[in-house]
Amino acid sequence: MTIKATSLLSILAIWVASIAAVVANGDSWWLLIFAVLATGAVGASAWRRLGISRLTGIAGTWAATGVAAASDADATWVSIFAFLTTGAVVYSTMKRDAWMQGLGIAVAWGAVALAVVEHGSGPAWMCIFAFLTAGAVSNSHGQMGRGVAAMAWWGATGAIVFLAGGGWAWLSVIAFLLTSASLGFGSFSFPKGLEWDLFDRDDDDERVKVVR
Repeated sequence: MTIKATSLLSILAIWVASIAAVVANGDSWWLLIFAVLATGAVGASAWRRLGISRLTGIAGTWAATGVAAASDADATWVSIFAFLTTGAVVYSTMKRDAWMQGLGIAVAWGAVALAVVEHGSGPAWMCIFAFLTAGAVSNSHGQMGRGVAAMAWWGATGAIVFLAGGGWAWLSVIAFLLTSASLGFGSFSFPKGLEWDLFDRDDDDERVKVVR
């Protein structure tokens, strides 16, 4: 049994973000308690290949948590849900190469950090729905649908809250629901080639030429 690099990098991401936050704002010191718990969640499965998807989600979650805690010590409690998100992601059914899902989780948490930096700890409760979004995204069957949905809906939510004010934090609930439903992105996939069908007929039995 060997320790996997993605597990070590995930733990490193947790501690770099946490220590930086405490250095920037000493009153957020108790963030380290949940950093320890999150480390345990990752370390207990250090032999598993977490993959780039989980690494991206965990790193994005803790980077956002560190920014929020450093900006306002009253928002340090978001680390509770960062820990829960870490556990949900590590023990999810997410494929190791589903990097779009990892980015979706990171964007959701990034919206939380953006709101706290601009408006203080008031909209920090958005982290609850960022956590729920992480659970929905990391346990989806596809590799892209919910990840793309999370980036779209949470990206829009973060921008609106940042520009319009903390009173719009309720949009995080809508972002979670739309992401869970993958509304508009349920069957999203990148094109893999060009289908040459200019002169095809309905009764043409020949295989369509695909240009890759």
